[in-house]
Amino acid sequence: MRRLIAFATAVAGAAAGYACGSSPANPQTAPAGASSQQTRVPGEYLITLAAHADVKAIADVYGRFGIKGIKNLGSNVFLVILTEDPGPAAMGNLGGENSRIKAVEPNFVYRIQGSP
Repeated sequence: MRRLIAFATAVAGAAAGYACGSSPANPQTAPAGASSQQTRVPGEYLITLAAHADVKAIADVYGRFGIKGIKNLGSNVFLVILTEDPGPAAMGNLGGENSRIKAVEPNFVYRIQGSP
């Protein structure tokens, strides 16, 4: 759990540093009704395994949610697509209870805001 918190803190710090380091040449206001919260792909998660773990750990921990697919993204990171989405909190809790799971995060959708 400490590793997950440290990882999340590091990612948040890196993102904040990058965002503060550059400003758009033509700043625009967000359209009415736009949400500042990131959108995630339902049922998709990025799971990082510990160095000693194999892909079977994902099925052992998350198999009850019906795994549609597992794609190896490299560096022990896997994109996991589930039939039944328990939500990010439940996925994180289950991963935190297992030493073979290093980190779990939703698969976020990233968009670049451009001119309409």
